[in-house]
Amino acid sequence: MAGPGLAELHAHLYGSVPPEAVLRHLAEDYDRVQWDWYEDFYEATLGARPPTRGLVERFRAGDRSVVPAFRGVYVFGDGDTDPGEADFAQFSARGRLPWASDDSTPGRRDEVALRYLAAVRSQLAREGVAYAELRCQPSTVLPAAFAEPQPGPVLRMVVSLDRDDPWPGWEQVQEIVLGAHGTAVTGIDFCGIEEGHPPQDMAGFFAAVHEFNDRHPERAVAILHHVGESFTDKSLESAIRWVQEAAELGAHRLGHAIALGVDPARFGPHARTETVREHRDQIVYDLVHLPGLRAAGVPVDPARLEKELYRLRRRPEGDLLDVVYDDARLAEVRRRQDYAIERVRATGAVVEVCPTSNRRIGGISDPAHHPVHRFLAAGLPVVVGADDPGVFGVTLAGELDWVCEVTGGGAGLRDQLLRSAWDAAAAVRARNRS
Repeated sequence: MAGPGLAELHAHLYGSVPPEAVLRHLAEDYDRVQWDWYEDFYEATLGARPPTRGLVERFRAGDRSVVPAFRGVYVFGDGDTDPGEADFAQFSARGRLPWASDDSTPGRRDEVALRYLAAVRSQLAREGVAYAELRCQPSTVLPAAFAEPQPGPVLRMVVSLDRDDPWPGWEQVQEIVLGAHGTAVTGIDFCGIEEGHPPQDMAGFFAAVHEFNDRHPERAVAILHHVGESFTDKSLESAIRWVQEAAELGAHRLGHAIALGVDPARFGPHARTETVREHRDQIVYDLVHLPGLRAAGVPVDPARLEKELYRLRRRPEGDLLDVVYDDARLAEVRRRQDYAIERVRATGAVVEVCPTSNRRIGGISDPAHHPVHRFLAAGLPVVVGADDPGVFGVTLAGELDWVCEVTGGGAGLRDQLLRSAWDAAAAVRARNRS
């Protein structure tokens, strides 16, 4: 698949709404906005009540000078967190504002989403985006809007499912995909809080999706999976393993996958914790992949690991273990990444790189540490996305520029990334499964 213009493959509908459109919408529906729900979380996270409500009130009264101030409150910028510190909560404090319009009345969420979809379509058209896959909540209304031919970019819907229990959402997706507007839905996605949701726990679900695709190749959906983006609850080794597991279970595209390619030097000597369960799973992984890990220069002592596995089986799965990193262990982590990258590349999975998101949520403040360097050097398929361009105040073109500049790839890399995006579209994956 190839086409003119930009192809955006990693963007969330609500996070893509431009600040000015959010402001207009909040002003129009001021009395239906869940202000306390937004303001309480903002204050708990950032330590102060936001001025947003007052700015919206002034805008409703005709004061257009508040637009820059609103943008300052809504956009999560480079200066809004400490350099090198990952902070999903600070992003969420701003990113939940568009969701505050949903007052839980029947049909309200679809009504809001349709307005936002129109605003995002217009914004993407202005930026020269010709194709976009937007991630949004399950809905029986949105597919028709995505399918409707309109001027501007071709839009396709990717349904984000609940990590805790994806099955109800999947049942709804199957009905939609096999319905009149099913061609508008090209994928399913897992996003949000990653911690506590090992990919291996999704093996049965992934298998069910693959089985559906085999029965309905003309309506097959791609599996997209945010993984390796946030890994505060585990060792670096386990975070790398999670990315490999998601790819080997059959994910078409991997969201962020920072753990797979970030320079371990970015962390420096430090300590973290992980559960007994995670540590046991990592030991089993090391034993299964012993030949490959050793070939990559990772020392694996099966006798010691078997003894440790036996000891850990007597401990509760939720107990926490300390994991300490010195320079030597960080160097070993890098070799583990090299091995896992080869395994991921063998699956054909594509990594979605979102530079600004990685910098502000993932804490990758030094461009030299960004995983895109490793991914490109290893020949891993990569596409660039803007993730939540409205909340971050960025464009897809700007994200591409950043990658080409920091890697030194220039115009040649830009052309390559443009082609890769069209080739990695979920619709292409679905068609190629037939």
